[in-house]
Amino acid sequence: MRPLILSAALLGLLLGSGCASLASATRPATRAIGELVLSPQDEMRLGSQLAAQVRQQEKVLDDPQVQSYVNALGQRLVSQAPRQERPFDFHFTVIDAPDNVNAFALPGGHIFVYSGLLRAASNEAELAAVLGHEVAHVTSGHARQQLASQVGLGTLQQLLLGDNPHALAQLGSAIAAQGYLAAYTRGMESEADKRGLLYLDQSGYDPAAMARFFGKLDKLQGSRPNFVSSFFATHPNPGARAREVSSLIESRGYGGGQEAIVSSEFQNIQARVGGPVR
Repeated sequence: MRPLILSAALLGLLLGSGCASLASATRPATRAIGELVLSPQDEMRLGSQLAAQVRQQEKVLDDPQVQSYVNALGQRLVSQAPRQERPFDFHFTVIDAPDNVNAFALPGGHIFVYSGLLRAASNEAELAAVLGHEVAHVTSGHARQQLASQVGLGTLQQLLLGDNPHALAQLGSAIAAQGYLAAYTRGMESEADKRGLLYLDQSGYDPAAMARFFGKLDKLQGSRPNFVSSFFATHPNPGARAREVSSLIESRGYGGGQEAIVSSEFQNIQARVGGPVR
């Protein structure tokens, strides 16, 4: 394993603050750790280890047809990102949770989608909008930055060296329990929306699907708050985001796209995870 190379001043600053707890908030002083110490190989290895922990904690949907469909859709979006921003393969996994509307990204290209999200989407383009947003968190470096910020430098070094399997298991359990790695900053969420829109448009989907989906979640908060509580706990207000995305679509001149491209089986896939939400 290559040594971790940090300036003495930065190392003293970070270690002097102590290792953060798994639930700690993002600190500006540690936000750049992921950029400094995680090579693509490190990110891929840690992401794979964390993903394995999540799969142990969560119930992965036992339906190859649904898994294949979501993976094909996700890979179409990934292919729109510049090659240097995706130096590893991406993996998409559907979690069997029909009453949970959420998705999250781990470092190294691991995207988890709760089956309730498939139920909440009205069409393939809306599902693609969420997947594109999560892909953007990885290609923008947000996922690795949040990992470093959440655990702190000392624990991150132990994870890289394989010296603290307990911390790895604990972090994986925390991710599974909360449904996310750490709360992204508003700036990160905004950047992921912008990049996600670009991936959506370049993939041939209707970019307005992102705004429509956020608007739908905003309405569901009033009629079925428990159904969307997880999404609202881990993402900014969808109503405001719907308006911001609509303005961005207009300013960038995005044209209309399609609602389905990967296949015409969205309704069938949706039925296999419990049917659409009314």
